[in-house]
Amino acid sequence: MVPSGLFWPMGGLGLARWDNIGLAAFGAAGIVAFALRNHRKLDAFRAGGSTAESLGAQVVRFRMLTFVAAAFTTAILVAVAGVIGIVGLMIPHLARRAAGQLHLRLVTTCARFGATLLLASDLSARTLVPPQELPIGIATSSAGAFFVVWMLIHRKI
Repeated sequence: MVPSGLFWPMGGLGLARWDNIGLAAFGAAGIVAFALRNHRKLDAFRAGGSTAESLGAQVVRFRMLTFVAAAFTTAILVAVAGVIGIVGLMIPHLARRAAGQLHLRLVTTCARFGATLLLASDLSARTLVPPQELPIGIATSSAGAFFVVWMLIHRKI
C-alpha cells in the first residue's frame, strides 16, 4: 500500500510496463506534433495577444486549443508516470539558452533535455541508496532546487 501511495505524489518510472508505453508515446508525440505544427503562432504569442492577433492568429480560440492540448497531454502522462515535478519548469529555461527563443527548435530541444533529465534522475534514484529505489520526484526536485538557487543568484528569475 505504501509504495503505491508514494507513487502518485512523487512519480516514478518503476511501475512502467510495455503495455502502457503506447499511451505515453501517444501523449508525448501529440503535444510535440501540436507545438511543431503551430510553432509560428506560438512565436507570435511571445510578443503578446494583440501582436499575435495582428499577425492573423485567432487569440481566444488558439489559447483554448493550446490549453486543451496541454491538459490532455498532462493527464495522459501523469496517468502513466505519476506527478514528476520541476521538469516542465526547469527544462524550458535551459533549452532556451541552447536553442534560442523560436519554438521550431525549442520544442525538440526541450524534448531532448527533458528526456535526458528524466533518465538521469531515474538512474540516480535507482542507484543512490541500494537496494532501495527513491521516488524519481525526489531526484528531480533536488535538481530543481539547485536550479532555482542558481537562477536566483544570477538574477535570472
